[in-house]
Amino acid sequence: MKPKSKWWGWGNPDTTYHLEEHPLFLSYLKTILELPDKAIVTRPNIQDIKIREIRLSGRDIDGLYSILTPEGVDHSDEARITNAYGKSYKDLIRIRLKQFDAVPDAVVFPRSESEVRDVLHWAADNKIEVIPRGGGTSVVGGVETTDAHRATIVIDMHRMNRVLAVDTLSLVADVEPGIYGPALENSLQKHGVTLSHYPESFEYSTLGGWIAARSAGQQSTLYGKIEDMVESLTIATPDGVIKTVNVPAAANGPELTRLLIGSEGIFGIITQARIKLRPVPAKKYYTGYLFKSFNEGIECCRDILQRGLTPAAIRLSDADETNFAFSLIEPAKSAVKNIIHKTGFAWMQSRGYVEGKRAFLLLGLEGTASRVSYERRTMRSIIRQYDGIHVGRGSGKQWYRQRFINPYRRDVLLDYGLMVDTLETATEWSNVPYLHHEVLRAINSSFGSLNIKGAAFAHLSHLYTAGSSIYYIILASPHRGKELEEWNVIKNAACDTILRNGGTISHHHGVGLDHRRWLKKEIGDAGIRLLKDIKTSIDPNSVLNPGKIIE
Repeated sequence: MKPKSKWWGWGNPDTTYHLEEHPLFLSYLKTILELPDKAIVTRPNIQDIKIREIRLSGRDIDGLYSILTPEGVDHSDEARITNAYGKSYKDLIRIRLKQFDAVPDAVVFPRSESEVRDVLHWAADNKIEVIPRGGGTSVVGGVETTDAHRATIVIDMHRMNRVLAVDTLSLVADVEPGIYGPALENSLQKHGVTLSHYPESFEYSTLGGWIAARSAGQQSTLYGKIEDMVESLTIATPDGVIKTVNVPAAANGPELTRLLIGSEGIFGIITQARIKLRPVPAKKYYTGYLFKSFNEGIECCRDILQRGLTPAAIRLSDADETNFAFSLIEPAKSAVKNIIHKTGFAWMQSRGYVEGKRAFLLLGLEGTASRVSYERRTMRSIIRQYDGIHVGRGSGKQWYRQRFINPYRRDVLLDYGLMVDTLETATEWSNVPYLHHEVLRAINSSFGSLNIKGAAFAHLSHLYTAGSSIYYIILASPHRGKELEEWNVIKNAACDTILRNGGTISHHHGVGLDHRRWLKKEIGDAGIRLLKDIKTSIDPNSVLNPGKIIE
């Protein structure tokens, strides 16, 4: 079942974030940005949007009907508009500006692998481009329609949404790609097992989308990224079906499954995945700590991972993000608790946990009761060695309860004319402090060159024995009419700095259109030639997700 979602924004149409109900956050925004007194950007009416004429002929439509039946084909203006973009800042701004220069010509809804295969054969024969779409939550242009001269169709996979088999002895399941996160977990947990892949987009993204983009969930430090959770794949291509073997490990040449994961639909469309499962954790424990500085927190996190400990979630915010996080704390429900909170913050300040320097650590543990108890004691001892202090479970519980709310908050901030964007990278521990600093310096320099007010901050959220991801959040007050131009300046400065200083262009968002030119710098001409050669052999007419990853 496809969940209802705002076409112009994020998530459930009945859910919104009321800025006026969060006075601390509102005050914080007024301090760092040019915040108007009320919303200044009008959300669009779909009836007011003008798009180009359909490029498919009557013969083309009849060809699709012969494969899918009329219920499986939609070439209405509404379907074309609502499937043109993903959910990045750039996408949502273009929607609000009613910029729909490129839209698909139709959306099709296959119900089986054979229908996917037949559509691809038809598309290749007629040189019509196809864009696979799961939940459509890409933030890097991964599902965007290009302005190619050929007709384009979107293949919406949401009708292929079944859990086909669950093997609780081997802890694997065969699943179709169009299943959304909540439906997948609900089905698995009836068998006492879980995938435990919870990206921020969890409620509105699909298994196939996670695999196509090499997604990471919020608990990936324990459970791994999506590539660690896939045993085998079946992928339909214009040239036939590729199916990798259902075994836990092999030495049968280069690992084809890993090559297909992260390919973003340029090699084919995922029609089935065998995923690796775990028992549902008996215990979950989420809490918060403070360090006197971000660098002390980094050293503590490295120590925890290199001692072989694996918390489910370990998220370290730098000083500015810690201020941001504290502005989001829910107010106490009584005057007494408010006094306790203020007294506690004053005491921490006097002990050296100074505003503007301190760093907040979210720590989440999952597993058996004995494992959680052991890790809780052990990690608390390590954290104390780095002068970390426990600030209570309330912060951890609030994060867990609200961990999918940020995109709703973004919608409201966009209504106020603000720029809200994220980008992420990963690097080794020896380079984490330097890369963190340099990227923030580049972003802040861009604010200055553009003469706009802005703030940028970061956290570590996916940790490894060798290093960590770094996730950046950007807030700014762009000039009206120059939102996309100024976003591009900031994005280019940040990404150039990442590659120049030892980071990867993406840890888990993918490449899409937006990161394509940096990927070429990262893997070199020979790497790009290899990807192009593979694509040409599978997709000689170049109809699969045009322009993504490689030109």
